[in-house]
Amino acid sequence: MKKQLALLAALAAISTGLHAQDSYVGVGLPGLLTLGYAYPLTSSVGLRGEYAGGLSVNKDGNQDGVNVTGTFKASRMGAFADWFPMGGAFRLVGGLTFNDIKADFNGVGSGTSTINGQTVNMSGETYNVKVKFPDTTAYLGVGYGHQKSDAKGLGFYADLGVMVGSFTADTSTSLVANGKVLQSDVDAQNQKIRDSLSSLSVLPSASLGLLYRY
Repeated sequence: MKKQLALLAALAAISTGLHAQDSYVGVGLPGLLTLGYAYPLTSSVGLRGEYAGGLSVNKDGNQDGVNVTGTFKASRMGAFADWFPMGGAFRLVGGLTFNDIKADFNGVGSGTSTINGQTVNMSGETYNVKVKFPDTTAYLGVGYGHQKSDAKGLGFYADLGVMVGSFTADTSTSLVANGKVLQSDVDAQNQKIRDSLSSLSVLPSASLGLLYRY
């Protein structure tokens, strides 16, 4: 995260004394609160750095005989290049995101469940799954705002795009140590989870808010 913060600082430093730039704040997903800095190089091209974070969701439930406590957290840093093909506020966006997006599901058994086709007594057993989005992903999207302009003051921006990457999953459980299943059964069940996640090859991203040009 220190490298990403340094990126934002560098963008701000090189722009000192140059023509109009803007800072912005917004809301969206997956990061909830967005803070950023944009510097238009020309009427056609601009650079941006931003942080989006603050999203944390907790959810409890029961799944296949397991009482599950789930936690999802998401934050990211991003470095983007904006292209304004029509010379106005509409832009195409490409860049990289540096992500901390993950979900933890911690389960304690309360009944029976199916592990790799076997019915298993889960009472008192733990079964935990950690799901994680890649640390670094490409970003593609469209947006509005941050164009080169001599007008100072408040404005509006919006972004919609995708981060290109698939979630991974890892499992830990007490079932193997207690002799209820083999490690190969757990590995096979984990592979099923990974296969289901692999179809999600992109993670949508959206943000809108206010900018201040100075």
